[in-house]
Amino acid sequence: MAPLFVISASPSYPFAMPRPEITFFCELGPAALEELFAQPGLIERLAARRYKVALGMLDFSPQRAAVVRRLTAAGVPVVAWLLLPIDAGYWFNLSNYPQAIARYHEFRAWAERERLPFFAVGLDFEPSLKELHAARRMGALHLFNRALLAQRHALYPAARDAYLELAATIRHDGYELHTYQYPPIVDDRRWGTTLIQRMLDVIDLPADLEVLMLYTSPLWRGRLEALGAAYIRSYGPHADGIAIGVTGGGVVLDPLTGLTAPRMTYASFQRDLRVAAAYTDSVHIFSLEGCVERGWLETIECLDWETPVRIAWRHRAGMWLIRNSIGAMLWASRYGWTALGWLGWLVATGLLIQRRVERWRAQRRRL
Repeated sequence: MAPLFVISASPSYPFAMPRPEITFFCELGPAALEELFAQPGLIERLAARRYKVALGMLDFSPQRAAVVRRLTAAGVPVVAWLLLPIDAGYWFNLSNYPQAIARYHEFRAWAERERLPFFAVGLDFEPSLKELHAARRMGALHLFNRALLAQRHALYPAARDAYLELAATIRHDGYELHTYQYPPIVDDRRWGTTLIQRMLDVIDLPADLEVLMLYTSPLWRGRLEALGAAYIRSYGPHADGIAIGVTGGGVVLDPLTGLTAPRMTYASFQRDLRVAAAYTDSVHIFSLEGCVERGWLETIECLDWETPVRIAWRHRAGMWLIRNSIGAMLWASRYGWTALGWLGWLVATGLLIQRRVERWRAQRRRL
């Protein structure tokens, strides 16, 4: 069993790293996609720097096929990042696995028909947009309800078997399998539970490359922004690949207000790139359109990857507390009443020892 309390004394990440392999997420509809890659020199710049593109499969349109052909002809490898229609949940999860399987077969038929040479397929495991909208409205109460219902998630066994079969099919068809996961999946795996998966409606699927979505801008803003580096540092050692963001773009999180994910600052963008590069040679950036809009491609090209990032002790301690709180919850969920029983025995033993110590002290006073 993994130790519950672990903290490193290092004030920064462990060592400086050379420039990693960069993959850009791109999540645009047909017209916006054409407009982005029509910009002079963009595809040539991606090819010259050996960047990759994880292209969101929002549709299987002629415009998307044409962009894939242009990228691959220029030597830019393309990952097919599979997505569902919004009314089906958008991302893959336990509840929509039949639609996810059908979506892959639809993609496969389109790729073969158009002769598109994708080298990998990316599966994005996140709660449905409906669940995220509910979480925004209800806050902590929604998460509490999800935790109560998690142990009775009847779809989990069937969904896991279906996704394992889908993974085998993807590999059999000649693609690498990439998965994009929330960081707490690491804690679920570490403690040998499935509570996080059932609670968030996701699945821990073995992959050729698992990318942890360590986006700091949605979580650590304002006074908490400095915690972002500690967040990446905490989960970095467990990651095959690390995704940072959000530089811009993304699906609408709140249809009533048109809200998308908050965008990161320029300083946090540079910081997150360097911290991520200390733990993996595969860094993903969300998104390409955000970097192009804000002129940040030049930043990546000129970044000093050797400069270490200092992470304050209080920020590392804060993430240590958060991670171990999650661990305590998962430990309790795994052992259930057995854990409570042992806790009762420990409390009883402590009270017995305290009583005997008090008696011994009383006898010493009488003497």
